[in-house]
Amino acid sequence: MRGEREDQRPSYSLQVVVRETGIHPDTLRVWERRYGLPRPQRTPGGHRLYSRRDIEMIRWLLARQAEGMRIAQAIALWRSLEAAGQDPLRATVSPAPPEVGPASLQALRTAWVEAVLNFNEEEADRIWSEALSLYPVEQVCMDLAIGGVAEIGERWYRGTATVQQEHFASALAARRLSAVIAASPPPSRPERIVVACPPEETHTLPGLLITLILRRRGWLVMDLGANVPLLQMEEALETIQPHLIIMTAQTLYTAATLADAAERVRLHGIRLAFGGRIFQRQLDARRYIPGRYLGDRWEEIPQQVAATLADPHPASASPLPSEYREAVRRYRLHQPMIEIELAREAPEALRILQELDLDLVSPARILEAALRLGSAELAREEIRWLGEFFRGQRMPLDALQTTLRAYAAGLRRIADPGDPLERLARLLEEEAEDLKP
Repeated sequence: MRGEREDQRPSYSLQVVVRETGIHPDTLRVWERRYGLPRPQRTPGGHRLYSRRDIEMIRWLLARQAEGMRIAQAIALWRSLEAAGQDPLRATVSPAPPEVGPASLQALRTAWVEAVLNFNEEEADRIWSEALSLYPVEQVCMDLAIGGVAEIGERWYRGTATVQQEHFASALAARRLSAVIAASPPPSRPERIVVACPPEETHTLPGLLITLILRRRGWLVMDLGANVPLLQMEEALETIQPHLIIMTAQTLYTAATLADAAERVRLHGIRLAFGGRIFQRQLDARRYIPGRYLGDRWEEIPQQVAATLADPHPASASPLPSEYREAVRRYRLHQPMIEIELAREAPEALRILQELDLDLVSPARILEAALRLGSAELAREEIRWLGEFFRGQRMPLDALQTTLRAYAAGLRRIADPGDPLERLARLLEEEAEDLKP
C-alpha cells in the first residue's frame, strides 16, 4: 500500500508530463475537461500537479490510440477494467477497431477543409482541437493538416478552389504544426539535424511535419524554412555543424535546385536525406542526388533517418552525364532567345502563362530541370500535369500547344542529332500533338 500511495502522490508539473509522454498540453486539457481523466491536483497558485500513475495512465491511453482506438473508447476501457477490479496498467488488452462515426478523422478532415474553404478560422481551430483530443498528434498532423491541405491543393488544380483558399489553408496548417513542434519535449539524442527547403522551394509543410516527427523521437532538429539560398545554407551548416541535413522538394524544378544543394552538402562532408512529392511521382528524379531517399510514407522517416546516421558510408550518386551537362549549358545560353521568339510569335500564350503565375512549373523551368536531373523523359509527366491544369482552369489549350511547339522549334535550332535537347524537342512535339481541346 505504501508503494501505491507514492505512485499516486501529485509531484509532477505539466511540463514534466509533456516531456515524458509527448502529449500535447491542449490535448491533455481536453481529456481532463471532457472525460475527467486524468484528475490532477492543484497547487495554491492553480498549477496542475500529476502523479506517477497519472503519467503511466496517459502513456497507456496514448498506446491504445496508437492501436486504433478513439480516446473515448480507450477511457471507457480503462474505467471498465477498474470497475472489474483490475489494474489497467497490468491488464492484457486487445486492440479494438476504431469506431466509425461522425467524429472519425476522415469526417473531421472533411469538416476542417470545409471551414478553411469558407475562411472560417475559428471553426477550423475548433475542429483541430477536437481532432487532437481524439487521435494521436502525429496522425492528426499527417491526415488532417497535410492531407487537408493536399485535398484543397487538388481542388485548386481542378479549378474548384482558388489559390487564395489554398494559401489560407497552408498558412493555417503551418501555424498549427509550429505550435505542436513548440510543445515537443526537449531532445534526448546527441545528433543534430537540419531541415531545409532548397532554393525557390516555398512549400514548408513537409519540412514542418518531418521536424515534428523527429523532435518527438528525441532528435535536436533545426528547421531553416523555405527557399534557403545556397550561400546562406552553407553558412548555417558551418555554424550548426549538423550530423544530417534533410531537404524536401515538391516540383521538378526544385528537385533540380535540391540536387545542386546536395552537391554542396556533400562537399562539406555532411550526410543528406531528401523527400517530397516529386520524388514519389518521378522516380528518375532521385538518380543523381547524393543522399538517402526518405521513402514514400511518413511512418518510414524515423527509421530512414536512424539508418542514415548509423551508416558509416554516406550515400553517393553518379555524376550527371557529360551530355546533359553540355545540354544544360547550351539551353541556358539560348533560352532567353527562345522566350523572345515566343513573345513575338505567340504573345497571347505568354500572357496566359504569366497570368497563371506558374513560374516553377512553366515549360522553361520544366525543360531546364529535366536536363539538370539527367533525364529528358522527366519533362513528359510535368507537361501533362500542366495540360490538365489548363483544363481545370478552363484556359485555352491552343495557347499551351503554341508554347510547347515554340520551345520545340527553339530546341531543334541548338540541338545535335540524338542529344538530350533533340529528345526534349521531340517530346514537346508529341505532347503538343496529344493536347486535345
